[in-house]
Amino acid sequence: MEVILALIIIIVLLTILGVKGEMIVAGIIGLICLGIGAMGLMFLYMCIRLMLSKRRKAQFVRIDTAPKGGFKVAYYAIDGAVYPCVFPSEMILNDKMYRPERTYTVMYSRRMGKVFDIWTILTCVLGLICSAFMCGGIVYLLIGVFR
Repeated sequence: MEVILALIIIIVLLTILGVKGEMIVAGIIGLICLGIGAMGLMFLYMCIRLMLSKRRKAQFVRIDTAPKGGFKVAYYAIDGAVYPCVFPSEMILNDKMYRPERTYTVMYSRRMGKVFDIWTILTCVLGLICSAFMCGGIVYLLIGVFR
């Protein structure tokens, strides 16, 4: 909410200072492009971390607040040690997605000290694919604009 309010104030100030509407729109599109690019880089980084991880069998333990953040994450036990998942857990369908009686195959990242469960793997791969399509679309549109 604060971000939207700040953007509105910035747009009003730019309009008062005499900046043309086309330039404001171009700036907004540029910010959106930077956001999509940052999202793509984040998913690329996570997929690289995923490829460098080792496959392990793990037992789901609980869903609890992450040590460095306010989000709830799934915790898995591997060889007696408990590790958090990289991404936050879902808010709904926890009882369907995370079952304590099941053993899961997870990807364990020793350097991060975290695991990638099946839901995190799907998020990383699909996020990378969608980000690649969006970045490709932006490049295609920019080539069309500056032709």
